[in-house]
Order: sequence, then structure tokens, then C-alpha cells
Amino acid sequence: DTTNTAIKVFKEDMELLSAEEFTLVRHAGFGGSDAGVLLGVNPYTSLSEIIKQKASPTILPEEEGIGQEIAVIKGNDLEPLIIHKVEKVFDMRILKPTPMYQFKEWEYLFMNFDGVAGTPEQYFPVEIKVVTKRGERHYNPSTPIYDSITGWGALPEDISETNNSVQTKAALVGIPPYYYAQLQQEIMALNAPFGLLASLWENTWTLRVYFVYRDVATQNAIKIEGWKAFQQVLALREKSGWYNNGRT
Repeated sequence: DTTNTAIKVFKEDMELLSAEEFTLVRHAGFGGSDAGVLLGVNPYTSLSEIIKQKASPTILPEEEGIGQEIAVIKGNDLEPLIIHKVEKVFDMRILKPTPMYQFKEWEYLFMNFDGVAGTPEQYFPVEIKVVTKRGERHYNPSTPIYDSITGWGALPEDISETNNSVQTKAALVGIPPYYYAQLQQEIMALNAPFGLLASLWENTWTLRVYFVYRDVATQNAIKIEGWKAFQQVLALREKSGWYNNGRT
């Protein structure tokens, strides 16, 4: 039910698609994993790269085989386990929506969810991450609201309305800035006051759950930078003769 949200269904049952079909549908616009790139806080992908991808009617060489990467397979395999652990600890049901959603007002923004909790009156997102030994340096193990070793922590201070950068806000929460941006797009999609990032640290098998408040400034930046980038996507599509706005 998308009644109280900012989104509508764009494509049903994404899980039925092949990896190639899934990638091509995502060429329609910018999903949550693109938010950090739009804001310039993702060190692994450049803005020009994703603009080129979204403008292409076919899968580009750099997109091939992404689904076969060990980290991606591991994340997909462990996602149901992490969801189950969070459900047990928080005593709540987490749904796994299968559609890809499009923002009603900002049609260049899209969303796939790892998990959604709450009620039809007020949903909130639950983002799922596996933290490798190498990835631990991007997180603060002392700031989550729940840690399976030490138990419950306090709610973090709401720093969303400060004039800090996305990097600083993410550091205060204790998560990577590109995941902070991703969660803000998910929170915006559900008109939610907050979201959760549930992380399983594989080296110690520790579940750590981070609480992230709605950050309107970051959400507005995603809308603005997304719109600007999408104008470049449309220009490239027109140049290549792909006029149907990515809807194949």
C-alpha cells in the first residue's frame, strides 16, 4: 500500500527478473544506491559513470557480472537471516517488497527496499548490510542503538537539521556517507521520520542496528542533484535515439 508514501509501483516482482533484466530496469532513473553518487560521497562510482549507465538502452561492460561478485552474493544470501535477527530483537515484522518503485513527484528517483517495517499509516525503511572485516573501518561500533554483544544503546542525537556536511552527519551516526544518503532516499520514499540500518559484522558475527533521522537538507540535495544529472541522461538518450525515457 503506497497511499501514505511518496512512491508508486513502477515494476512488479523484480525478483522474477534475470540479473540482466534487473539491471536494465534500473536504468530508468536513480535508485537509493545512486544517492551517494549524486551527492559526491561515493568513492567507488563517479557521477559521469552512472549518467552513462542510465542513458544506455543496453547493459554496459562495467555492469556485467556485478551480481556474481562474492560480496553481492553474500549480501543476498544473508539478507533473510539479518532480517530475521532484527525482527526477533525489535519484536516487529519486516516486509520485503518485491516491486521497484518510482517517486510520484520526482519521477527520475526510484526505490528498491531491503525491508520495510511499521504500518500502512507509517512505514519506515530497514536497510540491510553485511560488514566485512575490511569494511569495518567505515562504521563506528559504539553508536548503534542495538549491539548483539553489549545490548541496547541510547537513541542518537538528531543532527539532521545542523549545517554539517553529509560526511559529518554520517560519521556522527556511525555509518558510511553513501549508506546515509541511500537511507535518506528510502526515508523520503516512505515519508518516514527515521530509518534503520541493520548491519551484520561477519568477523565477529555481531548485529549492530543504527538509527537514522529524516534529514530534509540531504533529501532536498538528492532531488536537486538527481534532477540535474537526469537532464544529462535525457540529453544522452536523445543523442543516441533512445527517446522512450528508458521504459522499454
